[in-house]
Amino acid sequence: MKTRAFTLIELLVVIAIIAILAAILFPVFAQAKLAAKKTVALSNAKQVNLAEQIYQNDYDDHLVKSYFGFPADSSGPWGSTYYNWRYAMNPYIAKGTGLLQDPTNPFQAKQYWTQASSGLLGNTNLPQNYAVNDAIIGFANGHVASAQYCPDGLDTVDSVEDIAGTITMVPNRTQWNDIKFDFISPNYDGGCTGSWGIPLNGGVACPAAGQGGINSNSAIVSFCFADGHAKSMNILQTLQTSQVNTDNWGTKYYVYNPITGAQNSPPTQQDRINIANTAYPEYKGH
Repeated sequence: MKTRAFTLIELLVVIAIIAILAAILFPVFAQAKLAAKKTVALSNAKQVNLAEQIYQNDYDDHLVKSYFGFPADSSGPWGSTYYNWRYAMNPYIAKGTGLLQDPTNPFQAKQYWTQASSGLLGNTNLPQNYAVNDAIIGFANGHVASAQYCPDGLDTVDSVEDIAGTITMVPNRTQWNDIKFDFISPNYDGGCTGSWGIPLNGGVACPAAGQGGINSNSAIVSFCFADGHAKSMNILQTLQTSQVNTDNWGTKYYVYNPITGAQNSPPTQQDRINIANTAYPEYKGH
């Protein structure tokens, strides 16, 4: 009994059908995978924010600072030892470094982790996928001379007027532990240089073209707020450019205007409008 083999035409038709199905299904799978990563990113943001709430409870409602014992002074009480907020809060997340990672962030791998402590505490590297909002958290536990770039921030969460509408932590694509609202704009440093590049094996890794220091997915960012909740929202929406004195960044608390450098002159509505107008293409049209 003869067996009938497939003809070349029949094989080509089957291959074509498989290719068409793959072309239809693979993007669906990719979207589902990204959606799952976004869910994890929001969950991690919520957990990190919860750790901040527990930290506040232990320290009389005091907000964590970007750095402690900084700037380092070998003759001072801290010696040459200092650490940042990630090290301070690590016990509150059960040393769960995975919570400090954002699965949608291109710089989550261990090779991009940065120093969280030094000196007597030892050199500890931790994920750098979140940064604190400078206007609220502040740069260091002591006054820093360059307040324009390193604001003091607020002492306690009670100092925040609108705790449900004020951002404390932001998904991060920079080497810094702290971040400002003007990172939304490419005018922050004009491109990927040492200012926000991630240190990597003696070089600098850069965000993809058209993306800035704040990690977003189609302009949507998982922000952490002062009252403990986390919310995914459009990055430009946080500027609230239609409001004269209000935004989600707490810019009214700045002693120096990070845009103009003016003292005792917080960013104005026009400053926020200018940043929105010069925002990355990734942030617009959504």
